[in-house]
Amino acid sequence: MRILTPLIFLFSGFLCAADISERDVRLTIDTHRRIAAFDPLSALGAGIDGHWVGETEKIFTPKNIKRMLGAGLGPVSVRLRTELAVEAWHWNPKGRWSDPKHGQGYWLSDATPGAPIHLSYGYKLPRRGTTLDEANDDGYSMLDDGDFKTFWKSNPYLTSHYTGEVDSAHPQWVVLDFGKPVPINSVRIRWAEPYAKKFEVEYARTGRVYFGGHPWNVWKHFPRGTMKEGIGGDQTIRLARQPIMARYLRLWMTEGSGTSLADSNEPRDRMGYAIREISAGRSDDKGVFHDQVSHSPNHAQTLTYASSTDPWHRAIDRDPHVEQPGIDLISRCGLTRDLPLMLSIPVFYDTPENAVALVQYTRNRGIAVGRFELGEEPDGQRVAPEDFGALYAQVSRGMRACLPERACLGGPSFVTVDVDKNDDTYRFDHRWWIEDFRRELARQKQGRSFQFLSFEWYPFDDVEGSEQKQLPRAYGMLERAMKKLRPLGLPLVVGESNYSVFPCQQEVELGGALLNAEMAAQFLTDGGDAFYYYSYEPNKLEESSGSWGNQMMLMRNSRKDSAIPLASFHALSLMTQKWLNPRGGLQQAYAVRSNLSGNLRKYVSFFALKRPDRTWAILVINKDTTHSWRLSPLKKQFRGLCYLTTYSAKEYLWNADGIHGHPLRNSLPKESLVSGDREITIPPWSLSVITSERSN
Repeated sequence: MRILTPLIFLFSGFLCAADISERDVRLTIDTHRRIAAFDPLSALGAGIDGHWVGETEKIFTPKNIKRMLGAGLGPVSVRLRTELAVEAWHWNPKGRWSDPKHGQGYWLSDATPGAPIHLSYGYKLPRRGTTLDEANDDGYSMLDDGDFKTFWKSNPYLTSHYTGEVDSAHPQWVVLDFGKPVPINSVRIRWAEPYAKKFEVEYARTGRVYFGGHPWNVWKHFPRGTMKEGIGGDQTIRLARQPIMARYLRLWMTEGSGTSLADSNEPRDRMGYAIREISAGRSDDKGVFHDQVSHSPNHAQTLTYASSTDPWHRAIDRDPHVEQPGIDLISRCGLTRDLPLMLSIPVFYDTPENAVALVQYTRNRGIAVGRFELGEEPDGQRVAPEDFGALYAQVSRGMRACLPERACLGGPSFVTVDVDKNDDTYRFDHRWWIEDFRRELARQKQGRSFQFLSFEWYPFDDVEGSEQKQLPRAYGMLERAMKKLRPLGLPLVVGESNYSVFPCQQEVELGGALLNAEMAAQFLTDGGDAFYYYSYEPNKLEESSGSWGNQMMLMRNSRKDSAIPLASFHALSLMTQKWLNPRGGLQQAYAVRSNLSGNLRKYVSFFALKRPDRTWAILVINKDTTHSWRLSPLKKQFRGLCYLTTYSAKEYLWNADGIHGHPLRNSLPKESLVSGDREITIPPWSLSVITSERSN
């Protein structure tokens, strides 16, 4: 854990004059090489997400809205926590159940405008098959919860009734992860309805075990693991004579029974597959079964993952802890600046009908939406690209029927793209996933409804790492990610971004502010379509692995309606007010060359713009904690008097004190007049903008 007291912080070299030295750098702006052009009023925004119950009213106050707008950010991206939490989204609390008598079934929110929607809620799916989730992670799988009354069921919208293809075109599966190799030669499946008539039981020891049957499939067949005439009920299968050591076990299902529970009149109950409980382990010579699965209604259970989950739920399943700001609250509170939203649309844990109704509501209410982002983190949910493509196509087909032709659809908000070899689960090179996904959309004749590729960018998982060591790596990481994704030929959108997906101290320190500014500037000047900082709302400190922080630019104060601006707020304000033209318009980015080479290049980055008023602005981010940079004059673009605005450790210092952490020094960026005909010094660990006083 890295918690620095103010004394240690000063002594470490950030402000110690004895340690600071200067390095010379010569810059050239290549005015013949325009590398990008963008309007910040559509390209640089921030994301809004769900909150703990009761917090929305406290957050969206006039004073807080004014504070948030002070960052100068443009469009708003509405994030979708329910897709991460294995929940269906009642985006309008007014609607109807498919089984209204019992308050259960498949929910359809009302698309007819009535009273403004101020709050919306997620509903946990009681037929869940995945142990872990990407939100609060407070649910668990019904496959091994030890309760024979509960069951997992696959999504009926992936069956032939909705896809128009045989069910084997979208095989459904469940995976057990034992954490280490264990002996397996038997499996016991207690089927619910419908059961699988055709299925295979397979095993794997390592590798990419999710995402269906991709060519690099690592799964191996048990000698007796193929079943062509399943009968349901309580079924024990001897898979091999001798146990096989395996970490993973998969049940791969290709044909269902089409049966349902005796008291069901819902057609969707007959579609797909359902399992009450699954066990796997070793049967000895005496026929005694030794189960390797831990059955428990919490995270003590053996980890399981499922290809999909039935969005069926009940009124009693509402998540009691989380709420989402309503679509009308967001569009009317003033935070959008009357700019079009990027609106997340549920795909994986909801019904296509409910997703399309949300789009109809925005049209009926007159809410401007610039981009519809379908799904959120399907890779984090281990979704096969073909399955997600089939669901995406159903949603997009319904959306196209009620939207103008120019409407922009895309997604799917990938988890941070992996740029290094480190994980076989879901942080990976996404090109193959996108290619398979696009092939599925083409088969569904919905290829034209995938018009941009969105992903999240949280470069660092190590919350205990040193930001002085991490920041110099960040530029190359994003550069490699964009290089991997750009050949796909789609506009790129970062749907949300910050230092880490986990709360950490770096996010509230100056280092986090430098990184947030650099990521936005790098992405936009390298041809990215839009970049959204996360998160917009005032927030509070949270802990992760002993590090206290959070993704936020404003910190809630104990006083009502008060929020404290943090380093990222000042850094973003500096970008939007000084580097960019705050009135918007086309900002033209030009290539910058320097005399730096080798290791020095990673410590400083430069981003040059010619703004709509023909003035020039160059953003300089110094990630070196002990060296300042002496820039040689840029006489052609910055002759005469110029403005230099700097934000450094002299203006901001974080006092780490656990949950009581706060800024010890928190001043505005420092602005001064300098001569463009002379050298300009950029201090260590700083963000600076040089702006020409007149057009050149």
